[in-house]
Amino acid sequence: MDAVNLRSPLARHALVDTFSPEEARQEIGRIFCPHFLSPRQANAAGFHAVHRASRQRGYSLNFVGYGSEVEIDPGELSSFFLLQIPLAGSAEVRCGTTTAQARPGHIASLLSPTLPTRMRWSDGCAKLIVLIEREVMQRQCADLADRAVDKVEFETAVDLSSLAGRLALNHVGLMLESVENGNAAFGTYLARLGESLSSLLLSSLAHSQRTALDAPAPVAASSTIGRAQDWIRANIERDFSVGDIAMAVDVSLRSLQETVRRHNGTTLVQMIEAVRLDHFRSLLNDPQSRRSVTELAGQAGLGHLGRAAAAYRRRYGETPSQTLRRSR
Repeated sequence: MDAVNLRSPLARHALVDTFSPEEARQEIGRIFCPHFLSPRQANAAGFHAVHRASRQRGYSLNFVGYGSEVEIDPGELSSFFLLQIPLAGSAEVRCGTTTAQARPGHIASLLSPTLPTRMRWSDGCAKLIVLIEREVMQRQCADLADRAVDKVEFETAVDLSSLAGRLALNHVGLMLESVENGNAAFGTYLARLGESLSSLLLSSLAHSQRTALDAPAPVAASSTIGRAQDWIRANIERDFSVGDIAMAVDVSLRSLQETVRRHNGTTLVQMIEAVRLDHFRSLLNDPQSRRSVTELAGQAGLGHLGRAAAAYRRRYGETPSQTLRRSR
């Protein structure tokens, strides 16, 4: 997240800015859920609640700070998960029977909706928080397990120095960068980022459905990959999820992922990107097109132009602009 200004993230998305604990409790409660909020200082000295948010389909990206030390008791969140990444200060976060001592660059916390939660945020504590709707996470877990699953409950602490923690941190940084740069104009791109974050958390962190997800996945025929690629090409300008692809080729999501890994030596997400890049190249090579590189990237479903351009150059040995100039 180095490229993003973390001193004032989501500045254009302000929802709450108040020095009143009661107003903060009411307003932030409407955004998240009703909760108890108590400044540790009786006179609320230094209290300054700020909440900014950008909401996409199935999740939202939030910046929250309270200025002074506070205790927060939301009970059970009920309808959503919260990945809380500390940017400043520290926090003691208890969810269910486990506690995370959250601090920047070291430990984040992941709250599950079916477990009671209590938190104490220090003076100056500020967090970048990703809200993922419970229904989205449950559906993704069921797709990965290829069966209905009961509630999903994560370990509270997320070690940001681990591979899983670094991947999650980088992914949230990409989400923030995309919101800050206005890439929401590409429509479904940010929603796909939210979906891939929930998949990353389920596949890499400890949780109550870990055993189901770790069971060996059946490998489908190699022809399944071609059918999946054909379906992606036919639907490339449409909003779809990885689960939609698996359903279209009549295999489970985990089976499709394992089949792509075994036969292509890559991930399903990387395969989708390759198909999008190939489509992007065909659009750039169309001499009849008068659209810009940015517009054509959006048409191919590549929402982050900088990253798409880097991937394009790795794949084809030239920049999108060079391809476009040659075609015209």
